Amino acid sequence: MAEQPQSVSVNIDGAKISVPKGTLLVEAAKLVQKEIPVYCYHPKLGPAGLCRICLVEIEGMPKLQIACNTPVTDGMVVHTYNDKVNAGRRAVLEFFLLNHPLDCPICDKGGECDLQDFSMAYGQGASRLAEPKVSKPKAVDLGPTIVLDEERCIVCQRCVRFDDIITGERSLIVKDRGYRDIIATATDDPYRSNFSGNVTELCPVGALTSKTYRFKSRPWDLHRTTTTCTQCAVGCQMQVDERVGEVARTMSIPDDDAVSDGWLCDRGRYNIGFYRDERRLQTPLYRVDGQWTQVGWDDAFALWAKALREAVASGGEQSVGVLGGGRLLNEEAYLLQHLFRSLGVRNLDWRAGTQRQATPGSNAGSLQDLENAQAIVLVGESPAQLAPVMDLRIRKAVSRHRAKLIRVGAIDPLPVVACTTLESAAEVPKALPAGAERVALVWDGVDPKLAREVVAALSDFSGLKTFIASGQNNARGAEVMGMHPAFGPGFAEVDGGKDFSGMVAAARSHSLRALSIFGANPALHYPDGVAIREALRNVPFLAVADLFLTETAQAANLVLPACGGFEKTGTTVNVTAVALPVNAALEPPEGALTDLEMLGCLARALEVQLPSVTELENSVIKHLVATAPSFGLGDAKVCGTTQFGQASRTGGPKLIARTDIFSGGGTVAHDGRIESLRPLPEAAVSPACAQQLGLSTGDCCDLRSGDQTMHDLLVEVRPGLADDVVVVVAGLPDDPANALGFEPVAELINVRRARELAPVGVSP
Repeated sequence: MAEQPQSVSVNIDGAKISVPKGTLLVEAAKLVQKEIPVYCYHPKLGPAGLCRICLVEIEGMPKLQIACNTPVTDGMVVHTYNDKVNAGRRAVLEFFLLNHPLDCPICDKGGECDLQDFSMAYGQGASRLAEPKVSKPKAVDLGPTIVLDEERCIVCQRCVRFDDIITGERSLIVKDRGYRDIIATATDDPYRSNFSGNVTELCPVGALTSKTYRFKSRPWDLHRTTTTCTQCAVGCQMQVDERVGEVARTMSIPDDDAVSDGWLCDRGRYNIGFYRDERRLQTPLYRVDGQWTQVGWDDAFALWAKALREAVASGGEQSVGVLGGGRLLNEEAYLLQHLFRSLGVRNLDWRAGTQRQATPGSNAGSLQDLENAQAIVLVGESPAQLAPVMDLRIRKAVSRHRAKLIRVGAIDPLPVVACTTLESAAEVPKALPAGAERVALVWDGVDPKLAREVVAALSDFSGLKTFIASGQNNARGAEVMGMHPAFGPGFAEVDGGKDFSGMVAAARSHSLRALSIFGANPALHYPDGVAIREALRNVPFLAVADLFLTETAQAANLVLPACGGFEKTGTTVNVTAVALPVNAALEPPEGALTDLEMLGCLARALEVQLPSVTELENSVIKHLVATAPSFGLGDAKVCGTTQFGQASRTGGPKLIARTDIFSGGGTVAHDGRIESLRPLPEAAVSPACAQQLGLSTGDCCDLRSGDQTMHDLLVEVRPGLADDVVVVVAGLPDDPANALGFEPVAELINVRRARELAPVGVSP
């Protein structure tokens, strides 16, 4: 039997084209600039055949056909627009509008609504319905981020299919039948997901709207800027819509296939209210006799420069340290290390928390490699909270491409897709599917020893691709730009200095005399809270550049108001080494400067020559396109000697602090719009551990280590956890996990059952 052709020819409205075999007619029409109307169909969700608005005429067929579910065949002749087609679409629209409220003047979707647009194009202009319209509830609270208007819903099921096909969480369903059907959750609980905001974009009408954007603006009043999300290391491309100096909303870019696959996580979408929060710093603050005093920028830079000179004069260059967090842009990170290295300072680092490495080096892979892997090995914390959209790629690989998911050293809840949990690296090769060649290894960057063990176990797999998931948007860029004690820009070897843990130890011993911190909050995120607080108190001069008076800034001598990601222009490097543009969408508040501007002013105060703008851009590009480094995961020189995750005490379960996308003391803690999304303090244990300690889900417990205690943590019994660990949420300002003075994996003692709790509700 002859093989069928790999491409077929089709005639669409007189235009002849060839397309790959199996191409849907709705997609083929786009190639000849014919946009067939759709409601239920979406390129990322595939065909559903529910709405019938995409009717077209195919010669030789007795009836109109739906374009969304019809593959093109060789020789097909299609008419997408004629009297017969228009009559069919008009009839479909009449059914949609029978009970629709027609409240366009007050609907948030007005001006960008497909029902509105198609009614203008194909509708009859008058209703033949003599009976009253069916009334349904309006402004239904579907979850903490979304409002549902049941009257406007056309039951296209895009939201339901997104929750099924893309996230795999299967929370949303169609409830009831006929004209009574509505969108609801399967359990009647509030709809909670790290990706819930995507359904408001997918909704073709005004049925699902975001609480943060509701009644805020019309689309024609918005000024749109395309930029890169700076909330994590994925680097999702997004559109920022600004109105009257405020961010009204953020939107995904549907065709961003290379990075985000067209989606956004809820932190990237909703954590935007902090830009105009009243608690934002507006002027430099200087501490005099324990009290804050407002100073001008010129005075601030003079004080800063004087303190640095005095520190070098009294203690040498080794008495000065710099922490430039992984949230700085490439240009800022490069200039920061250039300025301080010009002063002879070698104590530079970007690592304020537990992550030890951001650049995988050899065997680094792309997000497409991750999606196409036959097996994916997660080492440590998964990307589910660190880099959520990266986790969608993993779910896609498992659910649609049949990859096998394996976890080693897991601290997360069981993923929504099937997985195998292992105790040690040695078990990994045996757990791989037979014949697997394409293997992806995703590490959280915390435990170098475990990473090296897994890489060694997979050394026979030539198709191994490695990734390091990071919650900091430019951790990889910071390493490339030279914010590392052992490397200069481009990983050039330099005379080594102290990493941040070394600076903390030096400060505690009173040998660090000046510390400058940009874009980091170590008081909340450094694993040993007792040590970092003592270190910050002991430093004679501490300068902090941030948007808010964070836990770290409260200990400073000089606080400098900085700018956020939507207020800066530059570049960032994502988790797979793609350089992405960051474009300013907002004017910063009066009195705030970008980190780049601060460094330029400080350099002038120190009389240090900095590269020009052109020289800076060329240097950044040079190091971004340089050959990838040859080291691998867990490299000793990159990770240094500091080892987190090595418990020294015995006698009880080990304590692990995990990430949540809505924890932290910076932008999330200062954004009232998303208060209901912030996690509650919890202690998660395995079923066996819970039985041993006498705990059940919903109970309350206290955790104690030495003289320090965390009170009233909600207990969650979580299958899939090791029996010797208790997992808490890191980065909660009111309940900081590092306050107990332990490392992220350390002994936990005196866990006790406290009392029964009332059910915890969801804030509206």
